Amino acid sequence: MFRTLLATGLLAATCLPAAAQEKLVWNAASMDNGATLSFSAPESDHGMIGFVCNKGNPTVLVGSYIGSKGLKADEPARIILSAGKVKKTFTGKAVTSEESAAVDVEAGATFDDVKAVLSGGKLMTIEVKGVKQQISLTGAPAAFASFETACKG
Repeated sequence: MFRTLLATGLLAATCLPAAAQEKLVWNAASMDNGATLSFSAPESDHGMIGFVCNKGNPTVLVGSYIGSKGLKADEPARIILSAGKVKKTFTGKAVTSEESAAVDVEAGATFDDVKAVLSGGKLMTIEVKGVKQQISLTGAPAAFASFETACKG
C-alpha cells in the first residue's frame, strides 16, 4: 500500500502545472524610468511579491501576488511583511490580478522599510487578508541593492 501511495504521489507531482514546479528567486531589473524587484520564476509571470520604483520617487509600490480571501477589488487593504524581528505594515488597496481572477494587494512603502524586511532574516512572511505565505530571503539583500541603485540612479 505504501508503494501505491508513493507512486501516486510521484505521478501527481509530475503532473503539476509548470508554474508550480518553477523555482522562485529574487531578481532585480532596471528600466529607463525605474526598476523592479521580485520573488518570481525567471522569465515568467509567476511570482509571489514584487516591488516597483520610478527614478526620483521616494515611494516603492509593493505588490503581493498570493491572492486573498474576503477582499474585493478597490477595497482598502494592507500587506504585512515580516522577517525575524522586523514587521512592517503597508496600507494600500485590493486589485484584481490580470493573470487570474485572484484579488491581490498593492501598497506604497519606503526604501528603508523594504530594506529592513528583506534583510531581517532568512525567511519572510507575506500576509494579506485571509492568506499567509512564507518565502526565502536568500539573495534578497543583493537584489535589493541593485534595485535601489537603479531607482535612485
